[in-house]
Amino acid sequence: MKPILASLTLAFLAAAATQPAHADRMRCAPVPAGQWMAIEKVIAKAEALGYTVRETKKDDGCWKVKGFDRNGAKVSIYLDPASGEIVR
Repeated sequence: MKPILASLTLAFLAAAATQPAHADRMRCAPVPAGQWMAIEKVIAKAEALGYTVRETKKDDGCWKVKGFDRNGAKVSIYLDPASGEIVR
């Protein structure tokens, strides 16, 4: 019985330790598919903010844009699917 209890305790502690790693993941508010900005508008918005866009995709309910900032640093930004505002 003690080995089972020890195993369960370790499993619980491992799960609790990984929780903070997921806490920093920003998710966008749910938006119906018909209200999402078109990908072309998302790219234009990111470029207007000074980013060079290399990849754009839907991720965690947001638009995820990968590319480079004005200084040439590699970035990943998340945009609200309806407004295009940066959420992370």
